[in-house]
Amino acid sequence: MNLLLHCCCGPCTTSVVDHFRGLGDQVTGWFFNPNLYPHSEQARRGKTFAQAASALGLPVLPEGPRLDLRAFLLAQASHSGARCRACYEMRLRAAATEAAVRGFDGFSTTLLISPYQDIAAIGEIGRAIAARAGLEFRFADLRNRYRESRERARELGLYMQNYCGCVFSLLERARRRAGRRIHRREAEGGARPCST
Repeated sequence: MNLLLHCCCGPCTTSVVDHFRGLGDQVTGWFFNPNLYPHSEQARRGKTFAQAASALGLPVLPEGPRLDLRAFLLAQASHSGARCRACYEMRLRAAATEAAVRGFDGFSTTLLISPYQDIAAIGEIGRAIAARAGLEFRFADLRNRYRESRERARELGLYMQNYCGCVFSLLERARRRAGRRIHRREAEGGARPCST
């Protein structure tokens, strides 16, 4: 199959490309992630994706259009479902459109490798979009290859992010880190935070 692979980052791209090539697919990568915040993170992940693609000999299409934060938040607000589902839908719809315009047989996504993503939702959304576009959505639960992808990324010296990418996940990460610092301080007998 001539497959367009939506790529969220360099590390996840490694083992997902290996998987689909192992099935005999001709894989082309496409970095499209308007959810990434801030712009420096978008640039850093784009650069890391390019490094991974080069190491894998992966042909790539030009990066998809970027949204500013306001446009991304408006797209989220207009969706009746949960915010992650809205983000999956935005990116998979764009991948299907790109695949159809460029004559690919189907599309897939590197999101399928992450244990932090809702794999069932990705499959459901991808299949529905593919059916409307007259394409195949290549679904595979690749979460068992996540550790392998991280090891490969380390070998290649790739940047590995520590949050999903959107402004919401960035804020959640900050909240978790602050909570851990408070608990650590309490465990060490430090001053307790004010409860008012």
